[in-house]
Amino acid sequence: MAIDFGTSYTTAAAATADQVSMIEVENSRYLPSAVCLDDEGELRTGQLALRLAAQRPQAAERVPKRALTTQSQVRLGSRTFTAVDLVAAVLDRVRSEAVAANDGQPPGRVVLTHPARWGERERGLLGKAAAAAGLPEPELMAEPVAAARYYASRHPVAIDGHVGVYDLGGGTFDAAVVQHTATGFAVAGPPGGDPELGGEDFDQALLDLVGRRAVDADPEPWYQLWHGDDDAAMRARAALTRNAREVKESLTEVTLGYLDVPGYEHQFLVRRHEFTESVLDLLDETVDRFLETVAAAGVAPGDLASVVLAGGASRMPAVSDRIHDRTGLLASAVNDPKGVVVMGAALPADTARPAPEQRRRPRDAPRFFTVRNPFDS
Repeated sequence: MAIDFGTSYTTAAAATADQVSMIEVENSRYLPSAVCLDDEGELRTGQLALRLAAQRPQAAERVPKRALTTQSQVRLGSRTFTAVDLVAAVLDRVRSEAVAANDGQPPGRVVLTHPARWGERERGLLGKAAAAAGLPEPELMAEPVAAARYYASRHPVAIDGHVGVYDLGGGTFDAAVVQHTATGFAVAGPPGGDPELGGEDFDQALLDLVGRRAVDADPEPWYQLWHGDDDAAMRARAALTRNAREVKESLTEVTLGYLDVPGYEHQFLVRRHEFTESVLDLLDETVDRFLETVAAAGVAPGDLASVVLAGGASRMPAVSDRIHDRTGLLASAVNDPKGVVVMGAALPADTARPAPEQRRRPRDAPRFFTVRNPFDS
C-alpha cells in the first residue's frame, strides 16, 4: 500500500499481482487532510473534520502536513497535541479503511511519499506518525520520484533520461527534475517550487474576482460575510470557499461557472477566460520556479522526456497552456493528477519501461505524450 499524505488531501493506493488501484475513503479517492477536535474530545478526520472546522475553527488544524514541519505542538480548542499526533490520526484513518477493504488483512508493505525538499528531520517525523498510526515501518519515497515512476510505467524513458515534474497541489507548488538511472529514479539537482503557493491561492483569486462584482452590486452583504464573527457567518464563509473551489474545478471541463454568494439573490457568472486572466501572474510564478529548477539540474527544457503534471490544481487548462507557451513542450497529464504520485508509489519496483537511445530531436521541437487514464481500466 502507498499513502500520499498531502497538504489538502490524502490519497492511498494498493497493489495486487496485476494492477494498482486507489483506495476509497468516505466514498472518495481523496480524504481531506484536516483534523478537528469534537465536543467529546475525539480527533476527527476527513469530511467530518471540515464540517466541524467550519463551526469550531479554533479546534481545527486544516493543514497538519505544514504543522508537522513548522511546529512541534498544536493547540486545538482547550487541548494541546503534537503535530505527529495529528498526522497519525489521518494515517490511521487511511490504514483502517485499507484493512477493511482487504478483508481485515493489514498491508505487508507500506510506502509513504514526501516532498523532495524534506530533510532527515521531516522524514523522521513522518515515520513517527506512521508508527503511531499502527503502520509497519514504511518505505519513504520522494513525491516527484513517484510521479516519474507512474509516467515511466506507461511511456518509455531512456536510461539517463530526465523527466520534469510540475506538482501544483492545494497548498503547495513543487517542482523537480527526476533522472532515470540503471537502478531506478532519483531527483536530479535541488528540488524547487513554493511551499506557500497552491490551489488555495487560485481559489482566492476566483473569490476576489467575484467579490469585486458583488461589491459593485451591493457592498453590505459582502462586508457582513467576511467581517461577521458569529457561527452563521463562519459557516457561510466556509461554504462560499468550498463552492468557489468547486467552480474553479468545474472550469477545467466547461467554460462557464456560477457561484452562489450568501446575501445575494442572484448567482455570479464566472467565465473561464476571465478566471484565467486573473491567475496568469500566479501561473507565471509557478512556471518560473519550474524553469529555475530545471536549470539548477543542468538540464535544458527541450531535453526533458516530458513534463509530468501532478496535483489537483494542475488540471486547469491554463497550466499546460502556460507551460507550452513558455517552453514549447506539451505537458503529460491524466484526468486525475491527484492520483499520479500515490499510484506511482504503489507500483512494483520493476515497472519502468526503459527506452533505447534515440537520435535527438531538434531542441525547439515540442514533444507530446498522451497518458492513458489509469482509472478507466
